[in-house]
Amino acid sequence: MISVEAWKERQNLHNRVRNFFLKRGLLEVDVPILSTACGTDPQLDYFETLSPTRYLATSPEFYMKRLLANGYGDIFCLTHAFRKGESGERHNCEFSIAEWYRIGFSAEDLQQEILDLANEITGLSLPLKRTTWKQLFEKIDIEKLKAEHPDWTLEEIEDCAISEPDLGKNCAEFIVDYPPERAALSKIRNNVACRFELYINGIELCNGYEELTDAKEQRKRFADDVEKRKKLGKLVPKIDEDFLSALEKGIPECSGVALGLDRLYMLAMGKNDINEVMNAI
Repeated sequence: MISVEAWKERQNLHNRVRNFFLKRGLLEVDVPILSTACGTDPQLDYFETLSPTRYLATSPEFYMKRLLANGYGDIFCLTHAFRKGESGERHNCEFSIAEWYRIGFSAEDLQQEILDLANEITGLSLPLKRTTWKQLFEKIDIEKLKAEHPDWTLEEIEDCAISEPDLGKNCAEFIVDYPPERAALSKIRNNVACRFELYINGIELCNGYEELTDAKEQRKRFADDVEKRKKLGKLVPKIDEDFLSALEKGIPECSGVALGLDRLYMLAMGKNDINEVMNAI
């Protein structure tokens, strides 16, 4: 349990995050934490309830996109998210998240806004740096990692490599131009995924996309994910048909991002452990 003094500092930061979005004209929304379906990302594990089956949200993304399809425009949500099996200095199975969507924004436009938020909340004046996925892995010995971890999948090896502490050293480093097989819910353009992640001083802060709006392509990606989950022996969740219906109805061209607030507050408060900035279980 963190001290009341630390909590007051955190709450001040939280209010400043909310005001950042309100000043820029975004509409704050509140969405359910429990749902009858969930995402299919093979790298995530979900909390599931019984009778009837419900899932704790790993992010508010799917419901927020349903709001986009109904004309809500630029929106943001400050809420909690849940991911099973995550714990440590930078992880907790329940955590605070800021997610927002900007109509007509490119991935680059959104990256600048994320940097504006990060600098405002942390008090830093970090420059923006972009590193492509290809450039990143030109500096990493993947074959060595394969030899050290023969039982790992290629994705697990790549995830280990991308967590190196020098990413974002004295800058806001966005990893961009992901390979198509890692597109997740992003568009693919010129054979690269319009996806990005931000690192500051070795801490991963967010994951963002130029959003995929093609329901048919998204359904195919869900099906591919389900097959990967089966091979890994993981829970196969119910596909979110309401989300796919929103894509079929049509969401505007936009970019969106999910940012871990607890990690942002770690940077702002000068802490090295996520448990120093949150009341964790």
